[in-house]
Amino acid sequence: MKPIKLALAAAVLALSLSACSTTGRIVTDFDREQNFAAYQTFAWADESPMAVFGGRIIPPTIEPRVARAIKAALEAKGYRYLDDVAKADFAVSFTIGTRDGTDIVETPDYFWANRTNWRWGLGYYPMLLAPVPMTRTEVREYTEGTLAIDIYDVQRRAPVWHGAATKTLSRAQLRGEPGDVEGAVNTILTGFPPG
Repeated sequence: MKPIKLALAAAVLALSLSACSTTGRIVTDFDREQNFAAYQTFAWADESPMAVFGGRIIPPTIEPRVARAIKAALEAKGYRYLDDVAKADFAVSFTIGTRDGTDIVETPDYFWANRTNWRWGLGYYPMLLAPVPMTRTEVREYTEGTLAIDIYDVQRRAPVWHGAATKTLSRAQLRGEPGDVEGAVNTILTGFPPG
């Protein structure tokens, strides 16, 4: 059953970044010497423009959905898609992946020792008896999903722009509830071309 859960979590990854602008992190970077105003056409950097990182399985249905969203977003900005990367001004690829993490938080808990002994006196206040406060440790496991879009200058064969959205996936998203991939792509590409 665990591989099925992993596949579902990965499937929802690209579809779940729709709220990145409000709850996730968006980062962009670009080559400050690049003339983005000269760009008019784009193509995919490779026949399969998607790269995957992390230990989760990405279903084959995700790549075309993200690719369609990126293509539509760039065409809405006035760029024209070409099938031949050698004739395009810039090439596009994208990366999808997950990373599991753990947060460990320790907090003082003065009443930890006597939670079942609710009586008056010093037994109720263990901090008066123990000079060192007791701590409670909370462990939280989470999964972060990332969608990154990279743009390369075809003539220079060099990366010129990078945008990525990272967000902690909710339990509903890990169960397979779909998100708005178009919204996530549009949020990331808001900064392209850099102004």
